[in-house]
Amino acid sequence: MIVSPWMTGPAAAQAQVTFAKDIAPILQRSCENCHRKGGVAPMSLSTYEEVRPWARAIKTRTAQRDMPPWFIEKDIGIQKFKDDPSLSDREIATIAKWADSGAPLGNPADMPPARQYADSRGWTIGTPDLIISSPVATVKAAAADWFGPLEPPSPTGLTEDRYIKAVEVKEVRLAENTPDNPAEKAAGRAALNIFVVHHAVVEVARESREDAGAGAAEAAPREGLSVVYELGQNATIFPEDVGVKLPAGSVVTFDKNHFHSVGRDITARIDVAFTFHPKGFKPKYVQSSALVSMGALRDELDIPPGQDNVMFDSYYRMPRPGIVSTFEPHMHASGTRMCVEAIYPSGQREMMNCARYDHNWVKTYIYDDDVAPLLPTGTMVHVMGWYNNTSKNRRVVDPRNWKGWGNRSIDDMFINLPKVVWLTESEFKEELKKREAKQQRGKAATSQNNND
Repeated sequence: MIVSPWMTGPAAAQAQVTFAKDIAPILQRSCENCHRKGGVAPMSLSTYEEVRPWARAIKTRTAQRDMPPWFIEKDIGIQKFKDDPSLSDREIATIAKWADSGAPLGNPADMPPARQYADSRGWTIGTPDLIISSPVATVKAAAADWFGPLEPPSPTGLTEDRYIKAVEVKEVRLAENTPDNPAEKAAGRAALNIFVVHHAVVEVARESREDAGAGAAEAAPREGLSVVYELGQNATIFPEDVGVKLPAGSVVTFDKNHFHSVGRDITARIDVAFTFHPKGFKPKYVQSSALVSMGALRDELDIPPGQDNVMFDSYYRMPRPGIVSTFEPHMHASGTRMCVEAIYPSGQREMMNCARYDHNWVKTYIYDDDVAPLLPTGTMVHVMGWYNNTSKNRRVVDPRNWKGWGNRSIDDMFINLPKVVWLTESEFKEELKKREAKQQRGKAATSQNNND
């Protein structure tokens, strides 16, 4: 329906897109987890008064699918993920129509109830059962990338073992409330200056019996926690039947970290929040949360200056059966896209996923439990990546330079870092039968609905 300037009454009201009725529900679901008081984003988008000045910017960033930061390509592979904040094409069009029509409030009575948050610190996993903080570090305004430990380890204070349901890691700046200047971000000038933490390796160890007071720690047991947090990363939610243990009497270590300068002095620490399964929880599988390095390239990574669409690929063979619970591309400043496919022992190929890559937001895509790839022994995981080392890529500092593998943020990497639930052959067959039975039930239900 085309709304004429002179149209009034019910027809015009029906065609109008308003904040209260149409936009607020979208923002509450997909934006407020970050864009709220205490969230990681530079401005709150919880009320009309807060949102209205940003209407044009919201239209632009959502149309480009830069916001919310979720880069899975929607026409390839698996599309069911936990905590997926992405917008549909229809929602993006609705936002554009609202902005273009003057961003009206509409009838305040149409507003959904304001979201209530039990915590004031912006955690997306709900109210944490436990929060552990690292020692504080100061990052100078102009300095070389810093690599090293934050010491001493931080005690958990647990007196009994607990199984982790979800874990979330945040960079906390002690002298400011927001991670970056809002005007700078809105203008699109932010490159690698949203976060000072490039990555932090968060692991669990037991307090040393000999020297616990000095912070010395023993190696964690095999099933202990090991998480690599990367800049802009979302929370990790573990599969319901997988137990990742946080032992009694343990400490959290921050031994392998990478910080980089953002143009001003920053004092920061790393906070780790946990939610636990209920006491007495008995998981089906108990194992580490450590990432698996799939298809990493080092010396082979050769990105010429001024070149776009430079492609590399590599392979990883599954040494055991497993459930791949996450897809996590890791590149650096020049990276723009990664795809991963499974080549089964039978020769059949299946594209699991493709995603754009933005090194300001190194996302972890967590599969819904019932669609997480179930891969037999011998499956070849084919990893493909694309790079843009030109001036069109605003994250590249100097496109005149050759780019290769390196630890610095301005260097590049090529690696897929998923979490895998390793299985025995009998466990794999059991999981395969469960999947096949569920598929048969789904087909039967669809057939019944068609007959009805």
